[in-house]
Amino acid sequence: MGQVSESNELATGWIQQLELSDSVRRYFLAMDEFDWDTASKYIADQITLDAGSLAEPPREVSRADYIDALKARNGGYLTTLHLNAGHVVDIDGDSARVRANFFGAHGVGPDEADNYFAYGVYDIAMVKQQNTWKISRIAIKPVRIHGGLPHDIAARAAARYRA
Repeated sequence: MGQVSESNELATGWIQQLELSDSVRRYFLAMDEFDWDTASKYIADQITLDAGSLAEPPREVSRADYIDALKARNGGYLTTLHLNAGHVVDIDGDSARVRANFFGAHGVGPDEADNYFAYGVYDIAMVKQQNTWKISRIAIKPVRIHGGLPHDIAARAAARYRA
């Protein structure tokens, strides 16, 4: 009897880990496909983005404000790629933490100077809302950035989005 209960607890934990990883992967894939409605489904009611020097200072905002800012920030890129692998998942009740190595690419043109590439670690906080795991904080910790200058490329992407 105890063995069955322990097996059920393990299975439940693994299922939750898979749900968390799946939510993170689906969010980033939707973002790379510029599918803002789908990306929004994985964002908590309130979210904080901490991208260090790559974005404005961290502050908690509503899902709607976050998605509007995400579109303004990323919608003007011709291409983005946010790979994240090897998720390390820690669950504590209705909150969780997902850490993963990342490789990111952001491009506004065909030349090396039109693109920047970064790799490092994502540290993502998640909460359970309406029985679904949602992202409540994304911390981006780049280890290295190369290619064009991120702020110049981001400004070109933002101008393209506004046009």
